[in-house]
Amino acid sequence: MQENLKIIEGLNISEISGVKSAYMKINSSEINCVISAEKIKSIVKKAVRLIKKPFLFLEVPCTDAQEAELSKKGDDGTHMQLYNLEVTHDVADAILDRYGDLLINDGVTNFGFCSLKTETEIYAMPFQNIMFYNENDTSIFENILKENNIPEVKSEQFVRIDSLISKDNPADRVLVELNGETVFDMVENLTEVGLTLCDTIKEN
Repeated sequence: MQENLKIIEGLNISEISGVKSAYMKINSSEINCVISAEKIKSIVKKAVRLIKKPFLFLEVPCTDAQEAELSKKGDDGTHMQLYNLEVTHDVADAILDRYGDLLINDGVTNFGFCSLKTETEIYAMPFQNIMFYNENDTSIFENILKENNIPEVKSEQFVRIDSLISKDNPADRVLVELNGETVFDMVENLTEVGLTLCDTIKEN
């Protein structure tokens, strides 16, 4: 019997009936997953090891002060700051050991790893949706998912958390503090080792 899905700390939603940890193949290169909170870090850590010459990317919400500056320039709305950091496998592992729980549980931050050499990507998106991409071969990631008892399902059986959002079942994504730190502290600390602001993205 499959276990119930555990929700990350930064996501508030009352009803998630029918949502289970599972993955669905989009095509020969891409798979989409919903993964229970307690399994995400372990899966991502194993998957990063398969990426050649990886770099970390973070999508972090703009602060109120940053939004105020953008608004002054006529760019109203809400925005994300995109950061990149080239890493080794060992550094990626260390970052996930240090900040993985914070990244995974924060409801408003997205993160992932791409390759500088191949078309390979891991992208942890909102609502515990995890995308794995590897050009023309998803088997390397599917093996990790199966090792963690994440089954493959057909599209009609794949239920995402965000598909259940409604007026009667609203969802709220919130900033999380773990061990006295937020993602803003993480950004400040990683900037000291080369994390670079690449772009400001307007949210849809």
